[in-house]
Amino acid sequence: MQGLVEFLASLAPTSLMPVAVLLLALGSVAVAWPMVTAKGDRNEVKRRLKLDHGAVAVKSEPLQKKNTNAVREKAVKRAQEFYAKSDPENVARLRMKLIQAGYMEPRAVGTFFIIRFSALIGCAIGAFVLNRWLASAEATMTSRWAFVILSGVAGYFLPGLVLTQKVREKMREYRNGFPDFMDLMIVCSDAGMSMEAGIERVSKELAKTYPALSQNLQLVSLELRAGRSLDDALKALAERLSLDEVRSFATLLQQSKELGTSLSGALRVFSDEMRHKRMSLAEEKAHALPAKMSIPVTVCILPVVLMIAIIPIIVKMTTGGFH
Repeated sequence: MQGLVEFLASLAPTSLMPVAVLLLALGSVAVAWPMVTAKGDRNEVKRRLKLDHGAVAVKSEPLQKKNTNAVREKAVKRAQEFYAKSDPENVARLRMKLIQAGYMEPRAVGTFFIIRFSALIGCAIGAFVLNRWLASAEATMTSRWAFVILSGVAGYFLPGLVLTQKVREKMREYRNGFPDFMDLMIVCSDAGMSMEAGIERVSKELAKTYPALSQNLQLVSLELRAGRSLDDALKALAERLSLDEVRSFATLLQQSKELGTSLSGALRVFSDEMRHKRMSLAEEKAHALPAKMSIPVTVCILPVVLMIAIIPIIVKMTTGGFH
């Protein structure tokens, strides 16, 4: 080392400053080199720690969701079991109504009861808060509690009204889509497909235009695959859709098998009858429209016409225009 210093000093004998600067630079590099080489290792450690932390967060989040879903499922199950024991006939009717509305999950009944109870409590609490904030000083305690009770009753019956409206919408969709289903079944029958294969194919074709009807037809296909007879599957379909057309369709297939008639011809005649029936319903609604319009015309337009006709006469009489 002394020889190296003397050699460097010989290069610049007038001053040792360059030697000192060079040694300082070499020492700095020697000290910084382990830190630079260890930087990648620290980054790797940080990355692993970050990944482990993210994995723990990802695991904890599904665990939290799983716990929440477990509590919800338990509450739904308890509610369904309670009402099934207390009033099984009502629960069976409600189950069928929910299926007709498109809710085919097994926990739909329990969820409906929880929603109904939540709506009752929520509307009652909302009415109580409104009474505290917006009620006049002249309102009696009886009127306030009557408003709270009536709001709770309204919240109790509100989910049932919404469910009835959903059933009507689904029935409208079923009724509009069933003639198209019959036309596609005719095409499948003419192509040589069996009834089971035709139903499965048509259910896929109607998935975009009539999704609820397609879902029920897919359920029919699954029942047929499970070994259920076609008549029983169509009868179950008629109960789910609550349409007389489906019951007539099941009867048509049964009679066609018993009598040995052409299936495509029977389907074509039945499809024409259904389209004629749908057109008749549309014409009936169109003919009923003038009678329905008479009420808003009488209430909204007639008073305005009378005011326009009478007000000028009243103004002239009050101002003495006839003298």
